[in-house]
Amino acid sequence: MLPVEVTWAALCSFSTAPRTNPRLFVQIQEVKVADSMASFKAFLNSPVGPKTTHFWGPVANWGFVIAGLVDMQKPPEMISGNMTGAMCIYSGLFMRFAWMVQPRNYLLLACHASNESVQLYQLSRWAKGQGYLGGEKKGEASSQ
Repeated sequence: MLPVEVTWAALCSFSTAPRTNPRLFVQIQEVKVADSMASFKAFLNSPVGPKTTHFWGPVANWGFVIAGLVDMQKPPEMISGNMTGAMCIYSGLFMRFAWMVQPRNYLLLACHASNESVQLYQLSRWAKGQGYLGGEKKGEASSQ
């Protein structure tokens, strides 16, 4: 049986070395590292880990989100309404796919939800620029 001081140190102080038994601190740190490695290995070999397309597909699709965020700086006249609408439909369909596929792909769902938000904002900018959302077109406003 362990002395009372070592047991108390093990229960109360994992972040600092116990004063009574420094070997116990090393053992605790080894257990933490082993748990971290086991968690990483479990992720690496999981059905949605980096060895599968369930991981790399969403990672690649974040490029759509980044491109949409960069395009927010461009004028609305440069936005293609057809392409933005297609991207909205695409992301909506793939959000459903990410939810229905087994195992559920939360990374893909988050990617397409983000892309849907960015593309809907771009679509609203395009519609305002075209005069569909109550705003005037720039050409009509300057001619009056």
